[in-house]
Amino acid sequence: MPVIKNTYPVLEYDSEKHGIIKPNPNDGELLPDICVMTFFGDVLKKFIGKNKYGIPGKYVSEMGVFPAYVLKYKGIEICMIQAVVGSASIAMMTEYLIGCGVKNIIACGGCGVLSNIPAGDVIIPVTALRDEGASYHYLPPSRDIRLDTDIIGIIKNTLAEHSVSFRECKTWTTDAFFRETPDMVTYRKEEGCEVVEMECAAIASVARFRGIKFGQLLYSGDILADYNNYDERAWFDNRIAREKLFYLSLEAAVKCKNRLEF
Repeated sequence: MPVIKNTYPVLEYDSEKHGIIKPNPNDGELLPDICVMTFFGDVLKKFIGKNKYGIPGKYVSEMGVFPAYVLKYKGIEICMIQAVVGSASIAMMTEYLIGCGVKNIIACGGCGVLSNIPAGDVIIPVTALRDEGASYHYLPPSRDIRLDTDIIGIIKNTLAEHSVSFRECKTWTTDAFFRETPDMVTYRKEEGCEVVEMECAAIASVARFRGIKFGQLLYSGDILADYNNYDERAWFDNRIAREKLFYLSLEAAVKCKNRLEF
């Protein structure tokens, strides 16, 4: 199929599945089919330090080397990796994981909130607004993307079993952290966005294109509701929220694997 051309390069699209460069040159299924991708490097390091693990693969970039840890959690073999930040970077890491055999990804991270959502609240994005660049190289242009309903269902059931309250919402995925202006925040809120982050739409689009499943858990961090009084709310230091979300992601991964085997 020829390239669909447009005046604006970001809106041009090619449905060809194979690029010149392969994400995994060996084409080997090195990793389990379930992966927890976490932005919480501190939590991952602490967890890995308490468990036996293997490192059958590594994602390598100029930002560093990111080991793909493999270990058993509640009898289920799971891959875990620290996620990189930004849509282009996370799309490349997602491609690597898929190229190594991953078929289901559950990501956990933090987000900014556009209204008065309490710090640390658990959030499930069900739709992501595509205000970034990477997703447009994987799917034709559209305003947003719906996340996989199967994985969302598993995550919701997991939270319910652990008596964890949550909210489902539309997230604004953007490349431009410093361009979250008052007028743009107002505009995004008017079209239904409640939170903002930098990766969800990209991962969801890569997953859709490659035929795998993806879901995400977020916790509410900084707040952009008061344009004149931005509050970071020390969200990087919210260890309780970060650890809780990580373990909930593991529990959801176990449930996901059990459903696959059933």
